[in-house]
Amino acid sequence: MKTATRSASLACALALIAGAAAANPNKLDIDNDGGGRFSGHAGSNWTEDQLRQQIGAQICGGALPRQFDLRILSGYWLFSGTC
Repeated sequence: MKTATRSASLACALALIAGAAAANPNKLDIDNDGGGRFSGHAGSNWTEDQLRQQIGAQICGGALPRQFDLRILSGYWLFSGTC
């Protein structure tokens, strides 16, 4: 996929996610991307520690994520990483 197309797709997805997460500060969506990778978004009521623990329990077999990239965008968390 070309970089411009990928960037446009990502921007559209982020806009949709922003609206959904901002509307519900308790929302948590985690995607298991396979191969020990994960991504997702969460409402503003989640803390970084809570996100790490929840991802560890759901995706990483109880261990905390080895790599965890976390950004805040328009009042919600956007995250990705590996177990």
